[in-house]
Amino acid sequence: MSCQQEVLAVGPARARQRVQPDGGRRNLVLGVASGLVVAVCWAGWVVATRFAVTAHLGPLDVAFLRYLVPSVLLAPVLFREGLGIRRIGVGRTLLLVSGAGLPFLLVASTGMKFAPASDAGAVMVGTMPVFVAVFSALISSERFDPLRIAGFAAVVAGVVGIAAHGLFSFDSGAWRGHLLFLLAGAMFAAYTVTFRWSGIGPWHAAAIVSFHSLLIFAPAYLALSRGHILDVPTAEVITQAFMQGVVAAIIALFFFGEAVRRLGASQAAVLGSFTPVFAALLAIPLLGEFPSPLTWAAIVTICVGVVFASGGFSRERSAKAP
Repeated sequence: MSCQQEVLAVGPARARQRVQPDGGRRNLVLGVASGLVVAVCWAGWVVATRFAVTAHLGPLDVAFLRYLVPSVLLAPVLFREGLGIRRIGVGRTLLLVSGAGLPFLLVASTGMKFAPASDAGAVMVGTMPVFVAVFSALISSERFDPLRIAGFAAVVAGVVGIAAHGLFSFDSGAWRGHLLFLLAGAMFAAYTVTFRWSGIGPWHAAAIVSFHSLLIFAPAYLALSRGHILDVPTAEVITQAFMQGVVAAIIALFFFGEAVRRLGASQAAVLGSFTPVFAALLAIPLLGEFPSPLTWAAIVTICVGVVFASGGFSRERSAKAP
């Protein structure tokens, strides 16, 4: 067996070992709690990013703050565990960084310049579990039962409902944001599946994503921004540094890794379906964005569809559950 084959063989074994519950109900409760923390963090990040890119900061400023702060705070983890390339390989490192790092953030934050926060929470985070299920199927040849197929249909219907107001409104440009949100959801799904099979811990994954993103991005940003961030109100910079660098890049990634470790990729992603609800609720007082009745109906449809599409009520899964 080649070295690469050994790595591939060990990866799934580690993943399966991590998913198996140690304390039964306690492990399930901790996994669900971690997933709900992630949903709240993602909702806060969506609203904060929407505010930033429509106020004084641009997507590039947001990206710089997101990866500068965690790179400093997680430096001891990276020093102890390594850069990831030797441990999990170049390919998986690139997938982790692309899926949750700089490329993902630039795509998502650019989309928020065209579409409101409620759309980002529904289209991007709401469809991410569906992409997780599809990618998992491609890797492990998983088959979809009728309930999961119905879930996919519900998610598609919900996304169409969210995007309905911008599909034919080319002047507003909202359709551009929706397409970017779909791409961002697929990118983070790739991160989710890669993390599950990598065998590394959540702290290490967060450190790898932040460090490599900053390494790639910082030189170009410092050369092109010309100190633009220094002209932004200090309170706004501090708020975004906390939301982007601590809440989104450290807390959310850590607890998402815990949810994946305890529940599995699809089940952890299911809990992300609560993010559109939290984001829409936060956007009302903070951004003054009131979802329409159609948007609310679409949010509910996506949440329900994601649960079925990711196998939350699959008979096969229930039969195989320990």
